[in-house]
Amino acid sequence: MKQVWGIIGFGFLLGQTDLDAERWSQSLPQGSARAIAMGGAFTALGGDPANLVQNPAALGIFVRGGVWVSPALSLPIASTTYIDKSSESRTHLSLSQFALILHAKGGKKITQWNFGFGYNQEGFFTQNTRARGFNFRNSLTQAIAEQAEGIPDSLLFGIPQLAYNTFVQNPSGSPSSWGVIDYISVNPWRYRGAFFQGGVLQDISRQERGHLHTWGIGAGFCYQNTIFFGASLLIRSLRYTNLYRFREIDQENRYNGQNQTSPADEVVLREKYSSSGSGVGLSVGVLVEPVEYFRFGLSFLTGSRLRITDEYTADMEFRVDDGRVGIASYEEPFQFEYRFTYPYRVSAGLAFIIPDRGLVAIEGDFLDYRTVSFSSSSYTYDRENEFIENAFAAAYNIRAGTEWLIGEGLSIRGGYAYYSPVRNVEARQYYSDPQRPQELTSLPMQRQFFSFGLGYAFSSFFVDIAYVYALSSQKYLPYFLRDPSYAPAPVVVNQVRMHRVVTTLGFRF
Repeated sequence: MKQVWGIIGFGFLLGQTDLDAERWSQSLPQGSARAIAMGGAFTALGGDPANLVQNPAALGIFVRGGVWVSPALSLPIASTTYIDKSSESRTHLSLSQFALILHAKGGKKITQWNFGFGYNQEGFFTQNTRARGFNFRNSLTQAIAEQAEGIPDSLLFGIPQLAYNTFVQNPSGSPSSWGVIDYISVNPWRYRGAFFQGGVLQDISRQERGHLHTWGIGAGFCYQNTIFFGASLLIRSLRYTNLYRFREIDQENRYNGQNQTSPADEVVLREKYSSSGSGVGLSVGVLVEPVEYFRFGLSFLTGSRLRITDEYTADMEFRVDDGRVGIASYEEPFQFEYRFTYPYRVSAGLAFIIPDRGLVAIEGDFLDYRTVSFSSSSYTYDRENEFIENAFAAAYNIRAGTEWLIGEGLSIRGGYAYYSPVRNVEARQYYSDPQRPQELTSLPMQRQFFSFGLGYAFSSFFVDIAYVYALSSQKYLPYFLRDPSYAPAPVVVNQVRMHRVVTTLGFRF
């Protein structure tokens, strides 16, 4: 069976991988605290700033204008499995949503129209992860040595060049030196890593920060109090930073300068990878209300094309047993510009309303993640796009929510959202034990959101609060090995639980 993996760690000179495509093409339930508490199910319901993105036709439901401001407090807890298990968490305060809706009355046929401008936090990338364990089989240094194979030492580039340049001179005065990798033959050129026999403690940490923001400018109008039409121009803005550190330690002193080993004690690779960009998309929709207790909504969101600039830098340290250190780094950060195509989305929903009592809404999305792609005028991305097409899948998302009045101006809400995996069945498989790579485990990579909330409305002022519990997972290879005597490398599996509280303060006019 052909296996496909997300590979991260070294060799990030272009930086665009299937992990980036997976991260940036996914969205969160969005809108005000009311919409988030109801699972984001507002395609047919309408009347929330979430409709600037989900279904702009539902903007026509508003009978008053207003202002919405929604700060959010998020606590992602990442549990990582990589030989051993660990857990990391950090709270993060952000602005989840802001919107301004202007209302105007119409005439006989166009009975009302509404103009909206707003911002939604569509993607949230902030989390800390740490993987740690004793790897008796292989090491990052041997993976780098494989990557350098066949290349003369004077022509090495990227991480292999850094690894070769971390030399520490032999104290005996002889011309020999040690480094993270050293060549062992020149015809053909072959290299050996400092920890080529494995048996090292590995410590991998990632500090990710970032967001995908969507600014929407849209309008919706009502035709004869029955049919609503609308469209929005969407401007997406991406910011992302990943601080990555891979550390290997000769904890058992297996590498002491004897038996063809160097007196290597520790190797540390640090990488900083950042992305920033923006792009434009369009959302159009229709909503039908044949009777006052039923609504049907349909919308189409085009695939945005983000223009992104990446910046990458790295350094490497090599420490030997007597405490001396060899350091190599890039003099200048690498920069690269490219385009990322977002998947299109088709959404349909139903809403059932009991006036002055409550409501229930349910909806679904169809997305084809296989249409995600990278492009550039200076690089073809044929291999990366083919990998995405083979590993990704068509997906269905489901959202459902309910709201009930329980007192004068007081409402209680609940919701659930299920976002099916970006990757296909084969690409979700991995070996949980490197000793038995033929025994595959399937990682459930769907995302689930459980939510509830409360709202209180005065005549013009209102306050809403929502709590969301989200579950997601991800896997990747920190490095790749071809040689079967060393392979395979252990797989890193991240399972993330996120607690999120969103509060909306609003004013209607």
